[in-house]
Amino acid sequence: MKTFQIKDGRIVRAAAADPGRGCAEDAGPFPIQVMDESEFTPPAGDRVVREVLRQLPHASVPFAERAPEGVVGLLALPAPERGGLARARVLFVLGRDSLSLVGDPEACMRALGDLAEESVPVPHAASVLCELMHRTVRDHPAMLSEVRRDFELLEERLLEGRGRIDRALLMSDSRRLLGLDALYQGMSDMASELADEGDDLVGEADRQRFRALGRQLDRLSARLESLQDHSLQLHSLYQEGIDIRQNSVMQWLTVIATIFMPLTFITSWYGMNFPNMGMTRVPWGYVLVIAVCALVAALEVLFFRRRGWLHFGGGKRVRSGTRRGRRGRSERSDLW
Repeated sequence: MKTFQIKDGRIVRAAAADPGRGCAEDAGPFPIQVMDESEFTPPAGDRVVREVLRQLPHASVPFAERAPEGVVGLLALPAPERGGLARARVLFVLGRDSLSLVGDPEACMRALGDLAEESVPVPHAASVLCELMHRTVRDHPAMLSEVRRDFELLEERLLEGRGRIDRALLMSDSRRLLGLDALYQGMSDMASELADEGDDLVGEADRQRFRALGRQLDRLSARLESLQDHSLQLHSLYQEGIDIRQNSVMQWLTVIATIFMPLTFITSWYGMNFPNMGMTRVPWGYVLVIAVCALVAALEVLFFRRRGWLHFGGGKRVRSGTRRGRRGRSERSDLW
């Protein structure tokens, strides 16, 4: 078991306590205890603490419940050594003058050590819990801004018609957003729950801290929702570009196959080598067949061009429509 203390409104490192005492109360003023699950002994008869401890390995959303010992719940702490935005699950038991953190001692010790090094003002145990919650999302505004810049860059490339974009970047940013909505919602509910606690557990100054944290989480949640919508639009725009390219390829293949279809018919017919077939014994017959094939291909290309089928995207039809629109406007102006 590792123990910190709150002295003069700051966290300081304390001597190790007896592991067998569970939530010990003699570690000095306002003790902050960090222990592993094997070192923690739930209070006898406290069903809430035992239930939260049972959910610890499987819960994915932070929450808080009222218990006879105070407030017990699940806390998510940053675990940067695991890569990305990984978070460690930690059970907390908040009392009037104590805070116990159970599970992943390395993440807990790192977070508390950072608070001690930065000399963050934490006059009470509830203040420590609020600061730990704040550290979980402290870097999220910068991360969300980075994701937004990536989305804007990818959107610009897609709108410029660049079919090849950094899909790995798009998928990486989308994965970074997964699960954040549940995290923000759970932490916001925790902040509201703790802000509504009475003076016997959370003082007025700490309730203000939790209310401020709740407002920050609401702002992060709104930004996250906007980015999730942007991500869906990017995926839709990217898929639309793929569909357009596929349709363009299929249109080219269709035009080419249509052009060569009558030519194939003619060559197949004259490849049967019947003895009485016309133009097989005249000197200009072979040249005539070639000329007919070339004329058929030219007429088909001219027909496709006039129909706009060789202008992918409808450029020919748009210009024709523009001319018709101009002619229509001039006719209407004559009427007036």
